[in-house]
Amino acid sequence: MDVISVLLVALVLAFSVLWMVCSFLMRYYWVASALRPVMEKQGIRGSPNPPNPIFDVFYGKPDMKEISHDILPHVLPWAAQHIKFYGNVHLNWWLREPRIVISEPKIIWDLLMKKHKDFVKSHFIKVFSDDIFHKGLFHANGEDWARQRQIVAPRYYIDEVKAMVGAVNNATSQVMAKWEAFVKDSGDVERELDVQVEFMNLNVDVVARTTLGLIPFGINVERWKVRKQFNDLVHVREDVIVAELKTLYATGFISLAPLLSFTMLMLALYPDWQEKARQEVDQVLDGEVDQVLDGEVVSPKDVSKLTTIEMILRETLRLYPTMPLIARVCIKDTMLGDVFIPKGLGVSVNVVALHHDRDLWGDDVNEFNPSRFKNGTATAAKHPMAFMPFAYGVRTCIGRAFSEMQCKIIIANILQRFEVKLSPNYRHHPVITGPLIPKHGMPVILKPRRNF
Repeated sequence: MDVISVLLVALVLAFSVLWMVCSFLMRYYWVASALRPVMEKQGIRGSPNPPNPIFDVFYGKPDMKEISHDILPHVLPWAAQHIKFYGNVHLNWWLREPRIVISEPKIIWDLLMKKHKDFVKSHFIKVFSDDIFHKGLFHANGEDWARQRQIVAPRYYIDEVKAMVGAVNNATSQVMAKWEAFVKDSGDVERELDVQVEFMNLNVDVVARTTLGLIPFGINVERWKVRKQFNDLVHVREDVIVAELKTLYATGFISLAPLLSFTMLMLALYPDWQEKARQEVDQVLDGEVDQVLDGEVVSPKDVSKLTTIEMILRETLRLYPTMPLIARVCIKDTMLGDVFIPKGLGVSVNVVALHHDRDLWGDDVNEFNPSRFKNGTATAAKHPMAFMPFAYGVRTCIGRAFSEMQCKIIIANILQRFEVKLSPNYRHHPVITGPLIPKHGMPVILKPRRNF
């Protein structure tokens, strides 16, 4: 290689390195420095020294000394401090990405409803979850998102959800039988079990049965064939289809297991509500425990009658929201209420803070009170935007109805067949690892309601 060629290669490499360094500085330092005074002029302030919320999010504090539902200072200590000093709209950083964090319903309405086209999913979130969701609906933006949602949405229409009830019942019944055998094998009347792991496996089974139409490892495993002819027909690339399937598996595996786990915690902590829900289940299902092993027990009509379980699930989601943060990035200068949002600024909804706001929920905000949802979600708090466990607006969780149906059937099956108590080995440590989860699992004591 001659000298000129070497120099050209060196210049190209040097230019590339310089470009990457300048891009990094532009995005994480110069832009951050420029956006901060814009927000401070509007009275929106934050810590002068950017905290490290990433450390708090993924590692948090030691176990909580007692079981308390006042979890914001534990799971997001930096957010609790910022709200105390700067209010429900304040400035924050994710590493060097500047953003405002909001837990003010009126501004959230503008963000997720009125001005939703001015925002896209946060690039920061993609860094941590791209390997899972990649090109799927969860990450998509703009026209790509609208097109994918149009393809996926029909699967979650109400009639389709009702058609999945049998598959959920069958999968759940098998797990219940396994739990009964697990207790029986111990030779005791009750036995400890970490149900978080069980719920993860159950949710994967349910997704496989309802979404792919197959029973994993069964004799009649169907081979779901994705071929170019099908891709051309629906105009979807194979990698996008795979991404959607990964999204469905991840949401079932990651999101529903924590909800069911924390619901078991609530049932164990509040036996009066557990018994109230059980009586409802026995009444709706005629108290025929032995029918559980015979297949479909909870019919689509039964699901709508399980109102006590529905209230318990909603109150659990309020206290322990599976999706604790909603992150967006502004793609054009816009206004949220009276606040000017410049292009490039990140905006996050602090769902945990919103669900634990005393001004919105009352003095019993940190108490377990499912009765607050007896008339639905819209009137449970002082503002309809105060409750958003499945996000809100056009990007609300597409599988919400399916998730609620699945959880109600699973909890109904458990209550019909077991009494639930909290294990002395349980350690209260909710932590955010993407979703909000119990860090040390959910060990409970299961006592079958019938003799073997």
